[in-house]
Amino acid sequence: MCNNENDQHKTYQEDSRIPCRYGIECYQKNPVHHKIYKHPPTEHVKKQIITKHSKKRKTQDDRKTKKKNSSEVLNDSQKKKVQKIHDNMTDESIVSTVDNTANNDDKKIKTTEDVSNSELAESVNHSVNRITITSLLKDCNINIESGKLLPSDAQTVISCLFLTEMPEDFFQFFEFCKSISKTDPLNALKNLQLQLVGPYDVFKDDFLSSNVSDKKALLRHWRYYYDPAEFQTVIKIDDKDNLHFGYWRDDSLEKPVFVAKNKANVNCIIEPVAENIFGSVNIYIEEKLKLANPFQKIRIAQLHQKLRNYAKEKNITLDKQTNSMLVRKKEVVASTFHKAGIVVPYDSKTEIGYRDLAVTNNELDKILKQIEQASTSEAKKPPMSKLEEVIRLATIAADECDFGTCLELGHDLFSCGVPFVQNKALNMLSVAYNLLQRPQLLEIARAHLEDRRRGSNLSVLY
Repeated sequence: MCNNENDQHKTYQEDSRIPCRYGIECYQKNPVHHKIYKHPPTEHVKKQIITKHSKKRKTQDDRKTKKKNSSEVLNDSQKKKVQKIHDNMTDESIVSTVDNTANNDDKKIKTTEDVSNSELAESVNHSVNRITITSLLKDCNINIESGKLLPSDAQTVISCLFLTEMPEDFFQFFEFCKSISKTDPLNALKNLQLQLVGPYDVFKDDFLSSNVSDKKALLRHWRYYYDPAEFQTVIKIDDKDNLHFGYWRDDSLEKPVFVAKNKANVNCIIEPVAENIFGSVNIYIEEKLKLANPFQKIRIAQLHQKLRNYAKEKNITLDKQTNSMLVRKKEVVASTFHKAGIVVPYDSKTEIGYRDLAVTNNELDKILKQIEQASTSEAKKPPMSKLEEVIRLATIAADECDFGTCLELGHDLFSCGVPFVQNKALNMLSVAYNLLQRPQLLEIARAHLEDRRRGSNLSVLY
């Protein structure tokens, strides 16, 4: 081995990164991959390394008489087994080598790197497990070769990743924010403590290169603790209450009925604000003006006037109550704990579609508090028995085409926030969403309850 190859070999051995299982044949160009894995510099060095490990790891029993051979060639059977092991390994695994012995029973798999730092190992695994947004969009018929999304593709991307379609005012509000800050429209209203989040992140320059743990993680993107599947956050406010605004849809395939708000650090109440984002932000600014000092009022009033002028120019209503909101209010069959209510197909003549729960809201709330406050499993049994009976009767109602009963109970169990009944909440929602043919909402609810979090930083992008 020449000096250059000796240096390369030494550098390779001293490199603390994990050896790539593809070696010099690796096709990966992703810089994250090369940051985690090391690659042999030449074919010759690779052979030297394999030979060295092969010699070192020979067994001491029946091979003593064969020490004169510097190495042994794998037979066809062994080669196939080695190849099979390599083929079955993933990039998440630390590279393993196979003991090169004639006795198949002595064959073992051993790691080439002993990672002593557990935190580093965990960090490596998390990095490898992440996937880019670009890879999630391969089946969405979107041109992403340029590395940026075309504005015309934003709706398709949102539908593909978030399972919802956005109304016209969603895109109009983004254009309004661009008119204020062309370079950073998502933070154009930071003087009002407002930030565009959730599906608005598709407009970020680095959105396509962002990483997520998996596709369903995006269904939790900026989803606050008390946000049911029908509620989709689009604006967050930097305050201690975790106030945020979002669209409310009774069905994910329909346009939003209104924009609502929730204070996640206060309670589960979801309060309808206005029909669109402009109306909601208009009301928010009016409230800010009442509390602002003289210096703040000038800046806030200027933004307020820009909002109102833009809405007038585009013929966007700023009304707090609109006809469509009033119509929906009449269609609500149950108010639910979060007060936004639920809407399901209901025939008032036959009274098919919904029936009341077996308990009142106050009685159900009392049962759930008893479950939450019970200090032992024995203490939980009496209130759990009562809840099981309510669930049983709701299931019977669903069997008799009163689907709204299970939906109401599912929402209430979700909104109470008691972790012990989350699975029961999902069971009720599963029954309701399946029977109501709202599979997208069920998928969102499942993803959220898999990793339901409190807090103010709820982005899933890395």
